[in-house]
Amino acid sequence: MVSLYSMLWVMAVFFGVIGVIRGLRREIVSFGGIVLATFALFQFDVLLRGVFLASIPRDQAFFVQAGLFCVVVYFAYQTRSFGGGYEGGGEVRREGGPRANRFQDAILGGLLGALNGYLIWGAIWYFLDINDYPFAPLITAPAANSISAQALNAIPLVLIGNATGGGGSQVLTVIVVIMFVVVLVVM
Repeated sequence: MVSLYSMLWVMAVFFGVIGVIRGLRREIVSFGGIVLATFALFQFDVLLRGVFLASIPRDQAFFVQAGLFCVVVYFAYQTRSFGGGYEGGGEVRREGGPRANRFQDAILGGLLGALNGYLIWGAIWYFLDINDYPFAPLITAPAANSISAQALNAIPLVLIGNATGGGGSQVLTVIVVIMFVVVLVVM
């Protein structure tokens, strides 16, 4: 059986490779969509789970939450890059020439892609956790002193969202505002 912690790293590496292929500009747009989806589902967690999903089983509640999140992530990854990317001939020449720019773009895209993978799997893991791992024995809660149990304190919504029962966080709100400023001004 694969631990949830191992899946976190697998997803980070997988999306890191995708980031290398797509480049920095596209990964920034995807990052914005992922942060927005995370923010929206976290902010409205009490309303969503307490009102709309209160009368359905936990496995279906998980599918609704993860499904909404994955739909937004899918559309975030379908966007085109802003500005003068490498595909349209609007390339900006700097010191080191176009090859250095492409290498830097790929490396930074890979790093941001890995962060996106961490955010995506971390959000799905969070949904599993708040719904009490509804797919036992296929997917079970981490053992008390396992690496996965310790890593549960490092998933995105626990770190930046102070996820102790929903309702929101100042840190997550600030990240969303900064992300929109980056997308609007820089891109």
